[in-house]
Amino acid sequence: MMGLILTGTPSPQGVVESLQRELYQRNQQLAEAQEELRLERQKTAAIEQGVSQLRDILFPLHNGLKKMFGELDAMGGSATAATPRVSAAWEQWKQKLSGHPAKAIDALMVHGAMTQTQLRILIGCANGSIAGVVCTLNKAGLINKSGGKISLKEL
Repeated sequence: MMGLILTGTPSPQGVVESLQRELYQRNQQLAEAQEELRLERQKTAAIEQGVSQLRDILFPLHNGLKKMFGELDAMGGSATAATPRVSAAWEQWKQKLSGHPAKAIDALMVHGAMTQTQLRILIGCANGSIAGVVCTLNKAGLINKSGGKISLKEL
């Protein structure tokens, strides 16, 4: 009875060899995945560097265009240039309200009437925050709402 070998069960040597082959294959797959990851990280770093350089180059132009269009609007166009007295009144409101409401006042002074979405993008606030900004300005009696657009009231 001691010499009986069961048929159909793999030998321990066969199991070890099978596991070694599988380990070798997994190690190859891991090495390939690591190489792909390394290459993707290199690509990402190059893209991020390019975007950073582009921002550095375009930033002065962007700011210059914002100032130019703001001054053009103040010189004629649809917006009229504010008198010093009116400007001082708006400055007081901006100091009192601060934060996003103050930025909204600035944006509306420069660009005139706009939608909530336009205002949100211009002042850089979150999607849900713009309603609160508009509500604050409305409660203070500073804005007109007409046809889906918001504008500053005459002071």
